[in-house]
Amino acid sequence: MIEITGVTEGDEYAAAKRLERRMLDLWPDLARSRTDTVRIFVGLKMHGQKLEDLDLVVIGSFETPRDFDPEWKFYSRDGEAFTPRSARVRNFALVIEVKSHDASGVRFENAAAFVRYARNGAESWECVTEKNRTQMFEFKRWLDRFGLDQVHVQNLVLFTGLKERDLPPRPNVCIASDTSFERLLNVLGQVAGPREPDKRVTLSYGNEEAFTRLLAPTSPLFATLEPSPLDRRRMDIIAKAALPEAWLEDLGERQVLLKGRGGVGKTVILLQMAYRAFDQAGQRSLVLTFNKALVADMRRTMSLLGVPRDIEKGAVAIETVHGFIGRLMLKLGVIDGYEGFLEDYEAHKVTLLDYMRSGTVTAEDLGEMMRADATEFDWDLLLVDEGQDWPGDEIAILNAVYGPTRLVVSDGVDQYVRDSVADWTSGLRKGDSKTRRLRKCLRMKANVASFVADVAMCLGLEDWDLEPNADAGGGRVIIYDGDLSTQPDRIAGLVGEARKLGNFPVDMLACVPPGSLVRTAHGLGCRAAEAYSSVGGKVWDGTARDVREAYPTDREELRFVQYDSCRGLEGWSVVNYDLDQLWDYKARQWETEGHDHDPLIETREEAAARHAARWVMIPLTRAMDTLVIGLGTAPGPLRGVLRRVADWHPDFVEWIELPSAGA
Repeated sequence: MIEITGVTEGDEYAAAKRLERRMLDLWPDLARSRTDTVRIFVGLKMHGQKLEDLDLVVIGSFETPRDFDPEWKFYSRDGEAFTPRSARVRNFALVIEVKSHDASGVRFENAAAFVRYARNGAESWECVTEKNRTQMFEFKRWLDRFGLDQVHVQNLVLFTGLKERDLPPRPNVCIASDTSFERLLNVLGQVAGPREPDKRVTLSYGNEEAFTRLLAPTSPLFATLEPSPLDRRRMDIIAKAALPEAWLEDLGERQVLLKGRGGVGKTVILLQMAYRAFDQAGQRSLVLTFNKALVADMRRTMSLLGVPRDIEKGAVAIETVHGFIGRLMLKLGVIDGYEGFLEDYEAHKVTLLDYMRSGTVTAEDLGEMMRADATEFDWDLLLVDEGQDWPGDEIAILNAVYGPTRLVVSDGVDQYVRDSVADWTSGLRKGDSKTRRLRKCLRMKANVASFVADVAMCLGLEDWDLEPNADAGGGRVIIYDGDLSTQPDRIAGLVGEARKLGNFPVDMLACVPPGSLVRTAHGLGCRAAEAYSSVGGKVWDGTARDVREAYPTDREELRFVQYDSCRGLEGWSVVNYDLDQLWDYKARQWETEGHDHDPLIETREEAAARHAARWVMIPLTRAMDTLVIGLGTAPGPLRGVLRRVADWHPDFVEWIELPSAGA
């Protein structure tokens, strides 16, 4: 049989139907076959990958290899050309990029194909061959996540506006609107390096067992990303909730600063602005953050909203700061590879700025970079999360490459964790920057917001001006005095309570200190996540380095992250394990890092405590409905503060003594 799955309209679907006809021209019996299968996936989403969207994925598997006529010389794995005596195909896995440009919009440089785009009155060319090759490797990495690493994959570029005569000399990976499927198989014979015993070729992209798993109903190819009710609420806020028109009119005209404490919705407003710019004007926005777990969370939301990373239609991309600046350095010749990149990151930034300030890299060079690699560098807006923590040299780099008027910066008041607060407006003329102050709590229900405000007051954090949202009444706080990680049944109980309200585990969030990481059967992970798994729970363990940027794709997965990665995240219920360890860890970290302080204002211990207090407020402001706090045995004033505030609010704060280990 042959079957088309996925999107049912547009150029990609038309290309899939054309490809189906070409296959049936070659093998008419395929439509009725019970043993041979071809699946064409249109608009496939690789949920959780950095590059998510594929135009066509074509998987074919035949019980008995099917013959086709060799038309050209094939090339063996060592590059030697030979004329096949016969050719047949057992199976194939193809990633096909579809382009509808006519001949005037396509150019070839040897075997590389480029397509033309016009953006903002300027012409740019994208190397679609390289893009398609990147898609192939990303598809393989995606399959590897599901244990399908035994499948080989071939990339192809289909030009629906060209004929075979318009393509460059073979071999290459380009096919045209009039390419027969037999010729497509010949293309594979040329570029795939097939084995050729006695010059009899069988194209095979994996063993039978691998393709059986790939085409099974449980294959990731058939998986869908189902939004939870909380996902839908967030999607509605981003796509439908109104922002003041004046805020949108500022985009691209002046720098915008969003100032507010945790819980006012700065990250959501950033995504709202990026989505509106995409939806209303086809603009391309890049969101930058230091937080890999937040990258995963925002990518999940954009994937649910169906926002592409496209040149023609617009885009919203989300990346880490280090990843983006690293690619910028590589493109401009500051580095020639990523080996030792992070170790020498500070020195590389100095070099990059020197290049731009000395004229080694000119404005013309930057413009050419954006035209030549528009997918990665041509952005209408750059939206910066946690802008209060940006160092001056990284601010200078963004200003030098894109200018300040393309920037939208989220500034977390009292959430800065470096010595000095970033200055984004330095050197700007009056009117080139607009500050929007946010005070109303949009995340936490009123009870949780009141509890958090009282904790801030008792910790000596002055000017805490977060206004509880009177329209969001209710909320509760549970404080466990003892080792919560040994009580996974209590977490399972919280999950059950959330379910009764229509929520899923993915709508919750669990935060752990770095000291909770242990070696597990699957690599480095966290003790609390292992404990929750032991009672049958599913987890997305964002404490593991190789997981953080691949967002959870199962609504049953409870998210676990380290405290250092929780900024910008939120959950219906948030569980903070060993919060006193976070206090102790951040106070000691400040002491050992040799920070400056003014002894006339405060002692060194007081300065360290203020730093720790500021950090503690970040996880305390992640919850919407239920804030759960676990206390271990680490020293510090936090226990006394929480006890005092709990006593002030006995109507919605519950203090539970946990049994000690072995009791």
